[in-house]
Amino acid sequence: MARSAPRPQPIEIELAGASLQLRGDNAELLEYARVHLAPLGRSTAAEPAIESELRWHEGAPPERAARHPQLGGMERLDRDLYRGEGQLLWFRIDELPDLHLQFHWDGRRLRVEGDYYHRLSKRASSDRLKRLVYRSRVPQLRQRRFTTLLYYLVYYPCFWWLERQRDLHPIHAAGVELDGRVVLLAGPSGVGKSTLSTGLAALPGARLLSDTFILHKGTTARPVCEPLLLDRFSREWIGAGAERLQPIDWRYCLGRDGFHWPREHQSGGGEVKLLLFPHRAARPGLRRVEPQAAHARISSGDFIINDLRRYWAFAAVLEMLDPTLLVAARERNLAELTAAVPCHEIGLTREVGREALAAQVRQLAAASG
Repeated sequence: MARSAPRPQPIEIELAGASLQLRGDNAELLEYARVHLAPLGRSTAAEPAIESELRWHEGAPPERAARHPQLGGMERLDRDLYRGEGQLLWFRIDELPDLHLQFHWDGRRLRVEGDYYHRLSKRASSDRLKRLVYRSRVPQLRQRRFTTLLYYLVYYPCFWWLERQRDLHPIHAAGVELDGRVVLLAGPSGVGKSTLSTGLAALPGARLLSDTFILHKGTTARPVCEPLLLDRFSREWIGAGAERLQPIDWRYCLGRDGFHWPREHQSGGGEVKLLLFPHRAARPGLRRVEPQAAHARISSGDFIINDLRRYWAFAAVLEMLDPTLLVAARERNLAELTAAVPCHEIGLTREVGREALAAQVRQLAAASG
């Protein structure tokens, strides 16, 4: 009798004080998670605040009532959302309808159980045919789901727990520590945040918080470490500092490669001294942004980003289990941040070098105190 493959070892991480244990039966997904989550560091908590587990299935999901007989005794809040005592079941998750999630919350610890049904077609016959036709590509098609699954299993549960328990709220921004001063770069994707933040972090006396998400409580910022995704132009713009980046053996979309900074180049965060809104421009420029306008730009910009927009839905679902008025808390903290920190819009062009931009940013940060 053939032996079944051993179950992958769980992964234990800590994100800004939220300890999490990730389990699953898909070894490739767990190995990807180990590489992707490496900068977060291993949790030392005796008991994790969050436990996440994913069961991977090939093929279509079964009928709900057959898979979850307890649904008959639960309250139906939505076509795809059911609530019981300290428990929620959520089906057809946003852009990943074949992911089903169960949440268990006791007021202190969160447990997330996921079932993901990987299929190439909604019809069983078409699914079998496509698996034969595309059999060499099936592993790659599975891998395309890994990052999104990690958001639902790791980042979103941590974000919700930190919002709920620590009043720390996610925004779409990069962060750099320059000469002991934290500078945030906010805005949608493709405006130059990753290029500028990584270029600044490569300078002597500088460290990177993160280049995609920042957690903040007013003016206090904490990093959300993820792989840096850089295209060729970004690496060339960074210059010699790019040599310190540690490459990740994984293919990412849009022609970008993945990297981690060495541990000594990572910052744990601190008090924000400057908030910048970088954007691609025809000519370089700097313009002061008033607090109310800066608040509106971050708040509205966060809804443009798919990964955060999906999180708002995730958090809204959990509000059905334990309402805490998170939307009001987010806006209150953003108002505090933008009122206390100088805010500027900065134009980025290919002609302006890293050193010139770094000198300008350092001067602005130093002037803020």
